[in-house]
Amino acid sequence: MGKRMQTTATMTLVQLLLTFFTLVFMIMGLTMLVIGLWGVIELKMYLALSTSDYSKVPYALIGTGVFMFASGIIGLCATWRNYAWLLQVFGVLTFIVFVSLLSAGISGFLYRSPLQDSFREGLETAIEDYADKTEHDHYLDKLQSRLKCCGTNNYTDWIVDGTKWEDMHGNATLPWSCCNEEVHQERCQKGEKNHTPIEIDVANKTMYSEGCYSKVSGFLGNNMSVIGGSALGFAFFQVFGVFLTCCLARMINMNKYEMV
Repeated sequence: MGKRMQTTATMTLVQLLLTFFTLVFMIMGLTMLVIGLWGVIELKMYLALSTSDYSKVPYALIGTGVFMFASGIIGLCATWRNYAWLLQVFGVLTFIVFVSLLSAGISGFLYRSPLQDSFREGLETAIEDYADKTEHDHYLDKLQSRLKCCGTNNYTDWIVDGTKWEDMHGNATLPWSCCNEEVHQERCQKGEKNHTPIEIDVANKTMYSEGCYSKVSGFLGNNMSVIGGSALGFAFFQVFGVFLTCCLARMINMNKYEMV
């Protein structure tokens, strides 16, 4: 009798721990879902400017987030209904998430430099081919106006020989999105409305002085390591969940055997 009570108490403790793990697991899934949706809405233009195709990354996050949340529901049901077979299913699903996050964490460290390089190449190509007509041109304008930057390294990238902009407008003007809104707000707003080129005037700071590559690469350099480390940390957190799942499933099966 005493052994039976001890087993019941242990099972309850494992159930509580597994419930805590599953709730955290589901919150992680919702977080990835939100980040994925934000990526689809806000990061579309940044991803489009890269020479490598990263457009499916936000959708992968959305899919992973939905998968984790749905798996969490299965885990909660299995934990408190004492379904050993469903716990085993949840354990397999958790292991799949472990492998996915482990791969994502490693990729975050390995592909940081290639990601920066592909963005530089894409940005240089977008500036060379800019004609203020295509959707790609629109993404470039939004990038410059939002990040308050101009060109790849600086504004002179727009007026070098070989760019469409220099061929059509000469070397005395820049696209409206280079306009320094912090200094010339009214002029910049008119330029944005009519897509009017701005005159280059270094003394009056009519354009942003910093290039876009340094801003984006700085963001990637500072955050990819954090993202990669977080993914690895969350990945190994899944190991804890798989262990608890296996323990509880074993306890349930043993308990049924003892009852028989």
